[in-house]
Amino acid sequence: MSSDRAESVDASPPTQRVVSVLELLADADEPQTAAQIADHLDLSRSTVGNVLSALRARAWVSRRGDLTYELGPAFLRTAERERGKLGGDPSLRTVLQGLAQEVDCGVAMIVLDGAEIRFTDVVENRGRVPAGISVGTRLPLIPPAAATVIAHADEATRRAWLMAADPADRRKYEQLLADVHVFGVAVWGVDSRSVATLDVLADIVEYLAHDPVSRGLRERVLALLGEISGAAYRPSELDTEAALPISYVSAPVLGTGGVPLAELIVGPMHAAVTRGERDRCLSAVVAAATVIPGLR
Repeated sequence: MSSDRAESVDASPPTQRVVSVLELLADADEPQTAAQIADHLDLSRSTVGNVLSALRARAWVSRRGDLTYELGPAFLRTAERERGKLGGDPSLRTVLQGLAQEVDCGVAMIVLDGAEIRFTDVVENRGRVPAGISVGTRLPLIPPAAATVIAHADEATRRAWLMAADPADRRKYEQLLADVHVFGVAVWGVDSRSVATLDVLADIVEYLAHDPVSRGLRERVLALLGEISGAAYRPSELDTEAALPISYVSAPVLGTGGVPLAELIVGPMHAAVTRGERDRCLSAVVAAATVIPGLR
């Protein structure tokens, strides 16, 4: 189909074209190329390109590495706010909000999406989890990201994940995957100076989110956040009465047959968490992760 063909909706206002593009992406089962969008809507590719550029500049759509498009963080944040206003039976959002209140910190959920992880839900409470992240954010699937999901994945997925790590760290991450099977969760430690650094970097990420020109810098800061989020505790290290510094706690969301569906993350971000506080936090996270499969 020619890219300069006459459009069937030339008489329609530009707003209608924007709405049509967003509706198409919302209904699509997978990300779409600009050409696919143009063909579906019977619009010229130049028009669709202009619409996508404008939407991307405001984060209403995101362009992936393969040049396909999907709904962006701004659209998803708006949808989350509206969904939170709805009443009715308990939902995934209700469970996550309840968990955030119970553990008194932020909550997030991620899924694997090819060579990336994607944040599908984020609930802010005291602090942000992970720092600077919003719904729709994507990060590379490299260790230690999504460790509790990978621990329950097939051998090929586990091997690919480990191979993405620095060779010097692979043994450490192999042990982490084994520990998740024994302990059921991953608990990440962080020193008090890093907690303060993470908070400052999170503010920078949020500031840059409003400036499309700074997208590259924002991605670099997000990568830095991942690098300083701490190291996972061994189960034996948690078996102490001493207060420990904890940044995040993550647990797998498992479906029928133990198939990993997602990872649930909470972020205490405290330099001193007592044993009682740790036990309550871990119990709450595991309980929520157990309930979630029936709500998805």
